[in-house]
Amino acid sequence: MSLQERDLKALWHPCSQMKDYESFPPIEITSAKGSLLHSSGGDIIDIISSWWCKSLGHGHPEILSSVKAQMDKFEHVILANTTNTLIVDLCEKILKACPSYDKVFFCDSGSDSVEVAMKMSLQYHLQTGNSNRKKFLSLQNGYHGETILTLAAGDCGLYGAPFASLMPQIDKIEELPYVNSESNDLETSWAKIEPFLDKNAKSLAGIVIEPILQGAGGMLIYDPKLLVRLEKWCNENGVHLIADEILTGMGRLGYARACEAVNVKPHFSVFSKGLTAGFSPLACVLTTDDIYEVFYDEYESGKAFMHSNTYCGNAIGAAAAVAAFKVYEEEKTFERVRQDSYLLDDSLKEVGEATGFLHNYRSMGFVAAADIKPEIVEGSDTKRLGYKVYQEAVKNGLLLRPLGNTIYLLPPLNTPKELITKSTSIIIDTMKSVLK
Repeated sequence: MSLQERDLKALWHPCSQMKDYESFPPIEITSAKGSLLHSSGGDIIDIISSWWCKSLGHGHPEILSSVKAQMDKFEHVILANTTNTLIVDLCEKILKACPSYDKVFFCDSGSDSVEVAMKMSLQYHLQTGNSNRKKFLSLQNGYHGETILTLAAGDCGLYGAPFASLMPQIDKIEELPYVNSESNDLETSWAKIEPFLDKNAKSLAGIVIEPILQGAGGMLIYDPKLLVRLEKWCNENGVHLIADEILTGMGRLGYARACEAVNVKPHFSVFSKGLTAGFSPLACVLTTDDIYEVFYDEYESGKAFMHSNTYCGNAIGAAAAVAAFKVYEEEKTFERVRQDSYLLDDSLKEVGEATGFLHNYRSMGFVAAADIKPEIVEGSDTKRLGYKVYQEAVKNGLLLRPLGNTIYLLPPLNTPKELITKSTSIIIDTMKSVLK
């Protein structure tokens, strides 16, 4: 029995219609290094950073060395009422990179950390005499995770629709000023958004956002100055701004926090993915002493934040994160992303010029996206053109995993230019083959 046959007999893959695997079996990965996956069928360029987390590629020697050294000491110890040099070093590195904050709370995953920030916000308002503040708002097309609460905060029905009966109502802020939008500039958008916010002002605990870039919603980019408006409104109305930096942070948009691009400091910032450069699950919530002190009291007061995860502050993840921060600093990763951000934008525009199949280009940092033109989709015999492009790209040596009919590039931040050039050629050949 082949590996693929054994796989399909035993394994239920994530985010997949398993019937598809009958005609497109899983790719057998034998090893990975840098921006390349080595498979049984040949090398594949990981142009999507393996679900957006491999910010420094696969097997970075600095991170690998740190993880191996930590494994000789201990792999995990309960973080409640224990400490170690590694976890304190990591806290200090995170806060140095994000000097707007004072405290780090560790979680297991991105979904979990967004939920932690929302729970902190609710409990803060309860303990400051504002028990009426029980509602949250979030942005249209947003995605914040797979727990019931974070699915409710998201706006991607593909993931949340089956569980609607369990999800609390979280209304969405619409009319966002998207890049390339023909109708919604910032002023026009804000004129529609502000009255909606004002209507909810007295009952709101917080507003949950993906800053600037919305990933799973279609790699959409909105005017960064919207963050400035939201921050000002939240501060004036006693509402928390919660930034989901899981995708956007740790250099993806050229900053430790994407909100730095417009000098915005949310009350909570959430990180995962690039925190460990994708070596190990680890997540955290950053906040200020002002918020922390509302939870600080005698035990009998019941004010402690009692959320817990078995593996929070896991030593293997922490070792990877400490090393990742060292690499980010030594290699000036965030600065280099800002300098080289044109590379991916140029790449997709080259694809569009060579094929005539793309429009609605948007990019920032080390992310670029474009959509297959509607007339091509309408004239096709299938609505899954993006999936067909994905299948053909894998055959050609590129892990390109479109979101619907949105083609995007999101490679490791240290991907060599020659691999981006090669990826461009593969996409051109692939699209010409599939979208005849």
